[in-house]
Amino acid sequence: MLNMSLEELLALREELQISVDEEKSVSLSALIGVEEDLLRRLARQKKSESPFDAKEIQKALIEHLLHYGAYMKTYYKRDLIDDQKSLSKVLKYDRGNALAYYRLGIYAYRKNFYVTAVVHFNNALKSHERNAHSPYSLSEQQHYQVLLYLQNSTLKVAMETEDMIRKVAETRDEKSGLDLPTIQGNIVHQEVYLQSHTFTVLSENGIKLASADECKDLIDKEVENSPLILYFSDDQQSIIYQKEEVPLTILQATILKRILLHHTEGKPVEKAELADLFASHDQVGKVPDAIYQKALTRLKKQLNKLGLSEVIIEQGVENLSLMNIPFLCIQRIEQS
Repeated sequence: MLNMSLEELLALREELQISVDEEKSVSLSALIGVEEDLLRRLARQKKSESPFDAKEIQKALIEHLLHYGAYMKTYYKRDLIDDQKSLSKVLKYDRGNALAYYRLGIYAYRKNFYVTAVVHFNNALKSHERNAHSPYSLSEQQHYQVLLYLQNSTLKVAMETEDMIRKVAETRDEKSGLDLPTIQGNIVHQEVYLQSHTFTVLSENGIKLASADECKDLIDKEVENSPLILYFSDDQQSIIYQKEEVPLTILQATILKRILLHHTEGKPVEKAELADLFASHDQVGKVPDAIYQKALTRLKKQLNKLGLSEVIIEQGVENLSLMNIPFLCIQRIEQS
């Protein structure tokens, strides 16, 4: 790409956007690379000298890094290391991205890097307060959980510090005098809440929060009318029906999730309401019909492997709805 002109890079970007929507191998990582290169070049030009919209490219790049960074190698399986790298890149372009800070904080917390988690969660809160109307601000539940994670991270740092103080005090025949049981009690209390509110479960009755064990029970539960289950696991996303499971790409899963969400609101989903899920758009900002129809065809093909080819009903040219079938959509709250 070093010898390509800006015009050639932009043309390549358009080709890759179509390839991404068609879910061709390595297209996503290539698209992100091109968008990064474009921003580097445009940053060296004066705004008055460039006819290109750097803000539009940066906005698209942030969206790709946030939502598809974990799928750089394949559209099916998530890579948590790639996701963390992508989230860090988001902050290079958008220092006030609350969602990126939140998810980085979760990763640090799960690896017991509590000092790092404190920094990320604190930044998530500050960014959320400064940019409450940003598309990357926190939901009400995410905001509450960030507060709990921040407090627990701080308490765990305090416990680690207290333990170091105790060891030093023992060598000096002294006592630390800190109230460790109270700290432990607070941590345990909040851990119980956080563990029991790890996932969101969307159904025809609305959205509720659940623990990992509760979600496993929902997936394994024997019921007379088996629900269609859209499951976003830590590794991949899949559709489960009558104990059979078929993997979905991230695009297929997010399209289906959007349809399920609209079903709970009692209305079909319009093509325009799925546009943000696609990389390629025509001159007026619409997803090309051929790209849109191919995506639906591929999704229906996966559903058909479970005998669910008719679950998505096309109403006219651009409206989609769900047949009358029970469903669950299970996803980690920080990914919702």
